[in-house]
Amino acid sequence: TPSNPAPNPDPDPVLVPETGPAKDCTKEFCDNQLSPDYLLRYQINVPDGTNVDVCDGCTISMELIYSGDAWVSVAFSTDGQMIGSEAVIGLPGDNKVEKYNLGGKSDSAVSPMPDSQQTLSDTSIEVKDGQTIMKFTKIMKEAGEIEITPGDNTLLWAHGSSDVLGYHGFTSKSPFELNLSSGAGEEPANETPSNPAPTPDSDSAPVPETGPDKDCTKEFCDNQLFSGYLLRYQINVPDGT
Repeated sequence: TPSNPAPNPDPDPVLVPETGPAKDCTKEFCDNQLSPDYLLRYQINVPDGTNVDVCDGCTISMELIYSGDAWVSVAFSTDGQMIGSEAVIGLPGDNKVEKYNLGGKSDSAVSPMPDSQQTLSDTSIEVKDGQTIMKFTKIMKEAGEIEITPGDNTLLWAHGSSDVLGYHGFTSKSPFELNLSSGAGEEPANETPSNPAPTPDSDSAPVPETGPDKDCTKEFCDNQLFSGYLLRYQINVPDGT
């Protein structure tokens, strides 16, 4: 084990987006600046005959605004990990906004939910004035799915570098905590996230995480370079040497 091991890539650190003065998010859209170029806006829709504490039949309307032309996503999670979470992904090239199961980190493991679970309403996605804008309304409590509560929730955001669904990149995703009923800031305090992602072109190379010593001539050894990127290797030694 190295004397200065790199941070464990799993679980990802949970970031708390910057917030501002409290607002009533059942009466107006609340803003949450996820990153300098990615904004989440949301409002809880409370039906007549209930309240935000009980929230029987509540839905949530969300808007994601990304400064660029790319697929965009927000996911609902129980532990801040991609695998096992449930996402809403917008593909501007296909003009589709759908619910997805995140079964793994490969493209094939990210799959749309069955038609019976595609219950989103008021969906739209467009690229306008250089921004990708996705809108949808989702039922907060659905059978067999991760519940969205008016209180504390763990979510994940991500976006791609094109409108074709694929790997989001090392710095284009993060888990975050959000209390939906407490309100979020209209404007971030500054444009630098409180926990900025590492600069990918930094001159200092990170030290990959390693595990217990293994005989890499007899079995594959693993080296987690960073979250979502694993190196496995084995040295093949010929007979007589």
